[in-house]
Order: sequence, then C-alpha cells, then structure tokens
Amino acid sequence: MLEKNGLLTKLQEDINNQLAEQGLIIRAGEVSIIDASVIEAKNCRPNKGVDGQCTQDPEAAWNVKNGSDGKRKSTYGFKGHLNVDEDGFIKKTDFGSGNIHDSQYFEGLLTGNEEAAYADSAYQS
Repeated sequence: MLEKNGLLTKLQEDINNQLAEQGLIIRAGEVSIIDASVIEAKNCRPNKGVDGQCTQDPEAAWNVKNGSDGKRKSTYGFKGHLNVDEDGFIKKTDFGSGNIHDSQYFEGLLTGNEEAAYADSAYQS
C-alpha cells in the first residue's frame, strides 16, 4: 500500500534525512550495495482465475534463477530491490514482478551521491 501510493519513498527519504541530521549516516562519497530478494506469493493455478489470469496476486509473476547448487529454481511472486550503505542503512527500494530482470532496476536504485556501487552480476545491463 505504501509503495503503490508513493509513500514508501517519501518515508525512506524522511528517515534518512533525520539520520543524516544526527550524523548517523554520511551522504557524500557514499558506497551503495544493491541486491534483490524474491518475495514468494501464493501460487495461482492456471485457468483458475478470470480469463485464465490469476486474481489473487495479478502483479505477481514467475522468477527463474540458478541456485547455489547449480539447479534452476522457479518462484512465483515479486522481487524487492534494495540499495543499502556499508552500515546496512536502507537508502532506496523498489518492488516489482518476479519476472522483471534485476538490471532494469539498477539506475533507479542509485542516489547520485555514490563514490562506488556494488551489485551482483544480475544488475549488469
């Protein structure tokens, strides 16, 4: 709900501004660490929704990734993309369907104040 109404970004900005005013985070020359987490949704069986579309979570989609064991793993749901600093403070977030490639979120997660940004190979464009 916060994300849909654009309030999550405003809330994060307000919190980070307060932390910066207190000297708890530094904005100039900052380091960004960017990664995504899969958020599983309830699986919708094909042809059980309206016109064959899932009605439970219509924005969810299938994500396929290679696991650490080398096997492909499919998950139905969403992805949460995070930009954190070296101390773990969340600077920016974005959420989307599980089938959208991570590289599509990279530019939008940057603050513009980075001295360096680190991300896994999924964020290469």
